[in-house]
Amino acid sequence: MLSETSALFYNFNDDLRTRQIRRYLHQNGISTRTVIAPEFLQPLGVLFELPGFAPNSLFNLGGDFKEEMLVMKDFSEKQLDDFLRFIRSSGFAPIELKAILTPVNCQWNSLRLYQELTKERDAFQNQKSSARHSNRKKQS
Repeated sequence: MLSETSALFYNFNDDLRTRQIRRYLHQNGISTRTVIAPEFLQPLGVLFELPGFAPNSLFNLGGDFKEEMLVMKDFSEKQLDDFLRFIRSSGFAPIELKAILTPVNCQWNSLRLYQELTKERDAFQNQKSSARHSNRKKQS
């Protein structure tokens, strides 16, 4: 069973960066678990072993994504700030898709969360791009 504070890892390579991130989390009392494609249709509540969630009987026949994604459960504000500071200060490539487990998204499966996070990321990048374009026009 996962400890109260935990994180789900999706599509992370078993490289030095991943080992150091996991080591940091474990040293701070945060358990980790790797989620694999056959589990992508399970509700996040099942993956985090929350009471009241039943496994989905559907088999994942092709729903997949390749990007890294990290889902964090029960991180305090300090734990989250410290973890993000650790990632930045270590010079690691950022984890583009990350989420905190909420009462809403704990009902979702991994594919739905991935779709929502990529939609948010794309909207944010478009907003940044529009702002840069607007600033260039003002300077002209």
